[in-house]
Amino acid sequence: MSLIHLRKKHALGRAKARKTAEKLADSLAAEYNAKYQWHNNDLKLTAKGVQGLLHVGHDMVDIKVDLGVMLRPFKGKIESRIKAQLDDTLDKDNFSA
Repeated sequence: MSLIHLRKKHALGRAKARKTAEKLADSLAAEYNAKYQWHNNDLKLTAKGVQGLLHVGHDMVDIKVDLGVMLRPFKGKIESRIKAQLDDTLDKDNFSA
């Protein structure tokens, strides 16, 4: 597996950050044909060849995505796309970097 790890600070509090993270997860799930489920403050996302974990902390969102062998050549493109979606979604909801 090839790991993508992204972090972004926020000042929303955990409840609003979770709602915002859910918007991001909906977008990623639609784009990558993935399924996700909450476990406390961790959102686990799975798709063919991909496993991800989005953790919502009180002041930080942390994303880790493991790519399978077939997706490794696209790591840079996938990482850029997730980062852009993360920035777009979180900045719209007053997150600060």
